[in-house]
Amino acid sequence: MRKKRGVDKKKLLAFGLAVVTIVVCLIVYLVGTAKEAAPEKSPLNVAFIDVGQGDCELLRCEDTVVLIDGGEAENGVKVERYLNQMGVSAIDCYILTHPHSDHIGAAPYLMGRFPVGAVMMTEFSELNIPTTKNYEDLLDAVAASQAEVLFVKGGENYNFGPLSLNVLAPLAETDDYNDMSVVVRAVYKNTSFLFTGDASQEVEKQILEGSPQIVSDVLKVGHHGSGSATGAAFLKAVSPEYAVISCGADNPYGHPDAHTLEMLKKCGAETCRTDTDGTVLFYGDGRRLHVRTER
Repeated sequence: MRKKRGVDKKKLLAFGLAVVTIVVCLIVYLVGTAKEAAPEKSPLNVAFIDVGQGDCELLRCEDTVVLIDGGEAENGVKVERYLNQMGVSAIDCYILTHPHSDHIGAAPYLMGRFPVGAVMMTEFSELNIPTTKNYEDLLDAVAASQAEVLFVKGGENYNFGPLSLNVLAPLAETDDYNDMSVVVRAVYKNTSFLFTGDASQEVEKQILEGSPQIVSDVLKVGHHGSGSATGAAFLKAVSPEYAVISCGADNPYGHPDAHTLEMLKKCGAETCRTDTDGTVLFYGDGRRLHVRTER
């Protein structure tokens, strides 16, 4: 008769430790994943707010808030609600890319609702200054806000808290206000976003001549995806992982252009659109980047 073997206590202990290790690792992973899945807990949030046929972007970086444009005037309440939802109580820097109503229309309303520390905008010569009521209302709102006014141009750099803003344009004055857009590359740790306003391919060429190192994780596609922007050389230099097109559903301009969409596809960028995806939100810790859409 065979003698029964006793339990190998060493092997049992090793097995138990292995199980405990696996369980602990699983818990750590799940907790970490849960934190990554919660944008409100992330130090970096960048939202491309759906304002229809227009532009509006919110950057919340730790305790620093930067707002870019705001869409048409009728979007003011919608943007205000979104900022409140994101816990914004003040704007450290408000970037107004150029004086067209689909970019600055809501700005006077928003500046009346939130304290603004600084306004970043293009300076126009006396002969070239816009004379629209939209722009005059904006100037009145800027004056009433008592914010510091920063008339910027390509080649300048600004820091707001942990966020670096590298201004790439405007580089030259022109009567085409799209081409006087404030173009900014925002950097937080190892994460970067390029905001292009409505700048055309001509401005993109000028930027490449002076700032060839413009690689960015996320590209705000120029001029709502119009065929006049996002040239091949510029897109190659930016080499974005993600591209965002801010445009309205069934807009009368045909944005985004089919050729632009094809180029974005060829370069491998994951493309999001506010007309089909709603507000697009990126979030992360400055090293890893996550995205979700909020239709």
